[in-house]
Amino acid sequence: MTDSLLSVRDLKKHYPITEGPLRKEVGRVRAVDGVSFEVERGETVGLVGESGCGKSTVATTLMGLEEPTAGRVSFDGVAADRRDSVDRREFRRRVGMVFQDPTSSFDPRMTIGESVAEPLSIHGLDDRARRREIVADLLERVGLSAEDAERYPHQFSGGQKQRAALARALVLNPDLLVADEPVSALDVSVQAGILSLLDDLQREFDLGILLISHDMSVVREICDRVAVMYLGEIVETGPTEEVLADPQHPYTRALVSSVPAPDPSQRASEARLSGDVPSPSDPPSGCRFHTRCPEIIQPEGYDFDQANWRAVMDLRVALGDSEDGDFEGELVDGEVRAGGIRDRFGIPDELGDEGAEAVLSEALDSLASGDSESARDLLGREFETVCERDSPELRETESGHPAACHLHDERAE
Repeated sequence: MTDSLLSVRDLKKHYPITEGPLRKEVGRVRAVDGVSFEVERGETVGLVGESGCGKSTVATTLMGLEEPTAGRVSFDGVAADRRDSVDRREFRRRVGMVFQDPTSSFDPRMTIGESVAEPLSIHGLDDRARRREIVADLLERVGLSAEDAERYPHQFSGGQKQRAALARALVLNPDLLVADEPVSALDVSVQAGILSLLDDLQREFDLGILLISHDMSVVREICDRVAVMYLGEIVETGPTEEVLADPQHPYTRALVSSVPAPDPSQRASEARLSGDVPSPSDPPSGCRFHTRCPEIIQPEGYDFDQANWRAVMDLRVALGDSEDGDFEGELVDGEVRAGGIRDRFGIPDELGDEGAEAVLSEALDSLASGDSESARDLLGREFETVCERDSPELRETESGHPAACHLHDERAE
């Protein structure tokens, strides 16, 4: 979209891992690894995902607080790498940011009024009376009083400080507001008020808003569009109501199912995810979600219960991350150890597929003899899935919005 207020294309932010006195690079943390999205004037876009998926790094990088490793960030048609000092100053005026922790984002030695007015001073408004007038007006707009300008941060509640943070972000009349988890540090009773305020301010000032959150219920409340992130990549994007009503990626389905429902009897069963989020310094091959995905595609030639297939994959993931001693806890003799491993990963005594059961039994026998490498190689060779082999593209699905999942490759064939 050529007229987008904010355009992010193939953004990457990697952090080098170094060791030794010469700080030799031995690896990279791929915090953000090829993210693209737009924010139009007057719309709210949500960037959502679990903690550690790279959302906040996207925010700090596009704000210029960190240099991108690769990619292109453009604001109102001007690329970030083409801005001179005058352009950067103008960018700072037109883009405001609200940080996650309202307490640490204020200088405790300055009054709230001084903090809110500071950007005005930096950008050349020397008239103190005019600064006080603007600050008083903004504080009232965000639900505080003009007299609050004389108070210090420690005299405010968390919700009041976040309202003051909004006033500071809006004081230069920006076109874009980047809000990084603006309600995550607040009590539930306060969150609704802040979200309603954001919605009102967006309409009043015709703001474009990039809202970063881990909470789908927050995104549902105020976002027009949503982009779902997992381990540095966007896996699904589209209009908020469409994505939440008909999620096309298993990770999105898991996030949506985790949102509490007012009526427990109406709540959909929660999708259970296996294991932990992998390290961004060593992301999985293929689809990065395959190590946890409950809908991971079975290899050709096998057909057994999907929950059992996920359990076998959990064993494979554990073998890939393990040392030989990791399975000694099940060692009594070969038969008992194999049974213990099945219990540990929730694998039944019979998979329901003779061929798959023969492969698994042979691998368990190898483990029983202490040869985890042979077990790992056998399972990897026989049970390799397209999800670990090939990285899926973010492309249009039957629902009308894009997702990056091989399940849609199968349906298209």
